[in-house]
Amino acid sequence: MLTEERHQIILKQLQMHNIVKLQDLIPLTGASESTLRRDLQDLENCHKLLRIYGGAQNIISFHDEPALSQKVAANTDDKDKIGKAAAALVNDNEVIFLDAGTTVQTIIPYLSDLNNLLVVTNSVDSASILADYQIETFIPGGKLKSSTKAIVGSTMTSSLENYHFDKAFIGTNGFSIQAGFTTPDPEEASTKEITIKNSNKAYVLADASKCGQVSFNRFAPLRDAELLTNELPSKSLELLSRQTKVTEVK
Repeated sequence: MLTEERHQIILKQLQMHNIVKLQDLIPLTGASESTLRRDLQDLENCHKLLRIYGGAQNIISFHDEPALSQKVAANTDDKDKIGKAAAALVNDNEVIFLDAGTTVQTIIPYLSDLNNLLVVTNSVDSASILADYQIETFIPGGKLKSSTKAIVGSTMTSSLENYHFDKAFIGTNGFSIQAGFTTPDPEEASTKEITIKNSNKAYVLADASKCGQVSFNRFAPLRDAELLTNELPSKSLELLSRQTKVTEVK
């Protein structure tokens, strides 16, 4: 079997199952374990998969990212609980950053009783909601991304380099032991990375459906931010807790 044929089989299996084991690929391709290991390495070098112990995991590409309207409708109860728990971490007189994630957006209604709070956000939708709650808000300039209503680009990241935050609340498309926190868009990844670096404390907010999901760009290793999520499988919680603080909101 030609190399390209093996690669297509591997990628098709990943599309179907998200994770594929090396031992399962041997009978499908008729190739040896060493040959398949080289195949997986070649595909990882081309950013088509993520190698994990004993096999590989699918990578969500930039083009696979769902629109904001789809994200808002998913797991709403869990997101609201996470947002409420995150808002409880915010104090009067702080400057915080709210990322463009839909889970992060659920924080906003719970911030309205705080005094002298300044919120910086790269989300047009979040800025509008913050204005409705009469919370002082600043939006750095940049390019508007239509699918997520996030402001991105070099102008945005240059501005953020000059800011400092008491706390940053960041959304993610996935988190995993191997890949850390990931997102499909390199420009959004840059925004997240800079705000985490320029914050006294950073929190990534993600419901449990994001556990084990891997997108194209890693914006932070697990150790760089605490994770707020809902109830995880016990094994996942154990492994994640070795690398960062995990708060399960129930």
